[in-house]
Amino acid sequence: MVSVLAWLFLVFAILLFSGIPVSVGLGLTSLFYCVITGNYSFILMIPKRMFAGMNSFVIMAIPLFMLTGSLMNKGGVTTRLIKLSDLLVGRLRGGLAHVNVLASMLFAGITGSALSDIAAMGSVLVPAMVEDGYDKEFSTAVTAASAIQGPIIPPSIPAVLVAAVTGISTGALFLGGAIPGMLLGVGCFIIIFFLARKRKYPKNETKYTKEQIFKIIKDSIVAIMAPVIILGGILSGIFTPTEAAGIAVLYSFVVAVLIYKNVGLKSLINIMKETIIQSSKIYFIIGVATSFAWFLSLERFPDLLTNILLSYSGGSTWKILLILNVILLLWGMFISTNPGILILGPILFPIIQSFGINPVHFGVIMIVNFMIGLITPPFGVGLFSAVAIGEVSLIDLIKELWPFLIIELAVLCLVTFVPAISLFLPRLFGLI
Repeated sequence: MVSVLAWLFLVFAILLFSGIPVSVGLGLTSLFYCVITGNYSFILMIPKRMFAGMNSFVIMAIPLFMLTGSLMNKGGVTTRLIKLSDLLVGRLRGGLAHVNVLASMLFAGITGSALSDIAAMGSVLVPAMVEDGYDKEFSTAVTAASAIQGPIIPPSIPAVLVAAVTGISTGALFLGGAIPGMLLGVGCFIIIFFLARKRKYPKNETKYTKEQIFKIIKDSIVAIMAPVIILGGILSGIFTPTEAAGIAVLYSFVVAVLIYKNVGLKSLINIMKETIIQSSKIYFIIGVATSFAWFLSLERFPDLLTNILLSYSGGSTWKILLILNVILLLWGMFISTNPGILILGPILFPIIQSFGINPVHFGVIMIVNFMIGLITPPFGVGLFSAVAIGEVSLIDLIKELWPFLIIELAVLCLVTFVPAISLFLPRLFGLI
């Protein structure tokens, strides 16, 4: 058993570091399992397992949330949220950096995607910050550090995946991530507060008239109502998370096409095409990750991992959580969020339940780990997106990013060892 597992992980690691896409690497590793074990009949099981993994009503929410984010972004929501954020925090020292974080927090309630946030906010705010006297590397670091709130604050695509592979309530995971996601934003505010004073970054001296304030709030309120509709409908029982995603698409269409009038027929067709392409990639990852996880279960990898955790932790819950955090953070550095959840979710959740750890709590821990892994050197996917958007070197970006990473790891520890942070809201609304 152990030798087969060792070969599986070795082959997967070689494929991963050779530059092959994660989804292709998972598929090839699954085929390798059939060859090394001599169970060639399992090759016929791969497409069946792939289809079984993709055939989920919950997962249907993913392309719908992606479409919502694209419509809102193309519809001009980004600029309106930036103006609202500038109104609220722009007069602080380092105002535009604070605006970057707050806008990411608001934008997170619409897209649920860290990479979308880096692209949308970075393309607008990094040039604006540089023009206003901020270092380009710092501006890019702020964008990357604040963007990981996106998949934690609801609606969250990773939360949908966790719910799909574990059966946990999507609504409970959405609410469970709200406070941890905002704490990450608060952590970024703290770092900016001290660095802005040390480096004497500027603040916005603009004085808004009552008419300007009213216009900014009026223009923004339509955009920030999207997460209110999504969560309100789910928590009130009016519709399921997948149905909520469908309502969100309809709402974003009305906002982008009929209210803001920034999306025409040609743009709408392009948005639909891009959503189909991106969601197809996610569905393929879901399929191959499901088959790979099935082969791991055949080799009793969950039992092996349980025994390892017991031997190193002595059954202590906090030690188990500490070990799992290290595992998840390392996975998040090398493997993107979606396949990571799909592979480890079915394996880890039965284990953590056997140790008495709340599944919603651990689901939030898993998502936060993978998000921090996105911007953790040297291989975090978010790092390379930020480098491309900010046009800076990776080394210079990492130098500016370290303070943010340290405080975000502190938030992770807080969320891990104080379960009430992620469980308060789900319990308040009776979801757990």
